[in-house]
Amino acid sequence: MSKLKLTVLSLRYSSWSMRPWLVLYHTGVPYDTETIELPHMSRQSEDTSLADRRKLGSVRGLFPVLRVGDTAIHESLAICEYVADMFPDARLWPVEPLQRAAARAICSEMVSGFSAMRNELSCHLFGRVPGFKPSDAARTDIERVFEIWTDKLEESGGPFLFGRFTIADAMYFPVLTRFRTYGVEVPRSLTSYTDALETQPAVRALLAVAATAPRIPVYDDYLRRFGGDPDAALHAKKNEAALARGPK
Repeated sequence: MSKLKLTVLSLRYSSWSMRPWLVLYHTGVPYDTETIELPHMSRQSEDTSLADRRKLGSVRGLFPVLRVGDTAIHESLAICEYVADMFPDARLWPVEPLQRAAARAICSEMVSGFSAMRNELSCHLFGRVPGFKPSDAARTDIERVFEIWTDKLEESGGPFLFGRFTIADAMYFPVLTRFRTYGVEVPRSLTSYTDALETQPAVRALLAVAATAPRIPVYDDYLRRFGGDPDAALHAKKNEAALARGPK
């Protein structure tokens, strides 16, 4: 098989890069990860031209991009679809046709919807913002996510949206990280799902990789505008590790 290379923006922040990364990791197949740093992302007012982005491996100016040999696949969901087709043993979609259609539907909804939540609650794996108040529009998006999770878990019985870990869970994991970052309370009925998602091996691996991923100053500065700490979760983890070791 041709060599796989996933070109991403920093996995510390890029929700669209996280999704295919999780899916590829879950398959267990070898692949390379290349992280692109765009100059404009350190300065709010400047941009990088389409031509320059294409030189860095983009197709239409965005990332991620999966390269399969000399062929480039762009758009996160298309990448996930390709991986599901090529590695059927990973069972990245439900087997039953109606369930598979339902999984694709909520993935498509993730791609095209939730604009208010996406705009206000930027993705930042390790940042925490105390006392953040989402707008009514963002709250409507958040409630829709809870509705999707509740419906699918009731139908499947859990622990994941369709029983086992699928592309649907990879697509919604970055949403959970937004809830953690901005202190959005998740209904108690969903905590078994969020626990399963956060302890899933691909998610654990992603968090480890993201901790050393490049910083993007404009995203850190956005959190600081609301009194947030871009590294709060990492500080908490270090404190937990120190407490576990006990006094010297």
